[in-house]
Amino acid sequence: MNEKISLFDTHAHYVDDAFDADRHELLSRLFNSGEICGIVEAGTNAETSRLAASLAEQYDNIWFAAGFHPSDITENLSNLDEIVPLLSHPKCAAIGEIGLDYHYDDGPPREQQLLWLDAQLSLAKQYGLPVIIHCRDAHSDTMDILRAHKDVRCVLHSYSGSAELLREHVKFDRFISFSGVITFKNAKKTLDCVRAVPDGQILIETDCPYLTPHPHRGKRNDTGYLRLTAEAAAELRGVSLEDFASLTVQNSKRFFGIRQ
Repeated sequence: MNEKISLFDTHAHYVDDAFDADRHELLSRLFNSGEICGIVEAGTNAETSRLAASLAEQYDNIWFAAGFHPSDITENLSNLDEIVPLLSHPKCAAIGEIGLDYHYDDGPPREQQLLWLDAQLSLAKQYGLPVIIHCRDAHSDTMDILRAHKDVRCVLHSYSGSAELLREHVKFDRFISFSGVITFKNAKKTLDCVRAVPDGQILIETDCPYLTPHPHRGKRNDTGYLRLTAEAAAELRGVSLEDFASLTVQNSKRFFGIRQ
């Protein structure tokens, strides 16, 4: 029998069309299970940020983040104004998902990505919001720009850097979030990071519909699989599942400023 715990999914994409057929049925089932106490729905552009806000309005336990993912930025910053009205919404918990992605050669130019990230970090300071950082193959530039915005609270979402780099991030009180990747057989580097994060700065997430944990890898991910990530992390850290789940719920609410 599964141990009764409470879990908070700090990064999801339920407005993705992968959930069009059963979005509300699934969310109702997840919340009715009693295991899921919160979800942060992360926007990636103006449209998905607005949809995320709408979704959050429909569920007591969903909050949202508004922002432009590096893959969704435009040539100039004019589109950034489209998310500004959302930042004062009572259920806006963060600016995100924002960051840098240097993985694809045909992605937006790095200079353009840096400009957008800098502008969104400035917005976060202006509105007193934390940020959700996407970083893929851009660890050095991410570290440099976050140093320039050291007053902004950050979480490194689905962390993929080294343990050495992680120690630098936590010195600046940044939070580190782990996804189902930590259940993958080829994730040794990330497992070292799970062990290295201080208790007060670790979060977990699904990034659904992506990054489904083992043994369901290849299927559509959802928050119902978050327990598998929590179990893996608790084992790596040598603590009980119950204690780890409680810790990450507390950390999630503290990071996002959720009083519930």
